[in-house]
Amino acid sequence: MPTLDRSKFKYNAKVFEKTCLYCGTVYFANRSTAKYCTSTCRGYANQAKHLNEAAPWNEENRTVDALLSQVAYLKGQLQHYVNENDELKKIISERKKP
Repeated sequence: MPTLDRSKFKYNAKVFEKTCLYCGTVYFANRSTAKYCTSTCRGYANQAKHLNEAAPWNEENRTVDALLSQVAYLKGQLQHYVNENDELKKIISERKKP
């Protein structure tokens, strides 16, 4: 499963936000040269390159792994927005105090 949340890394770790070249999932990587979110995507991309074919699924017919990856990404995004909303509520409540 790709790392979809920045908080999973150490606070001072060098982390790169990347987009998988195969499935399009946004993820965080330890290496600047990372191209794929998982070894599954890397394997499929390698097969497609050798077979000179397109991806084995299109947007209407995605594999379960790709869908689970997308769900995990969306959960991470939702949590990020919830945290950001809570911070903004704190700032607004502090400014309203006389």
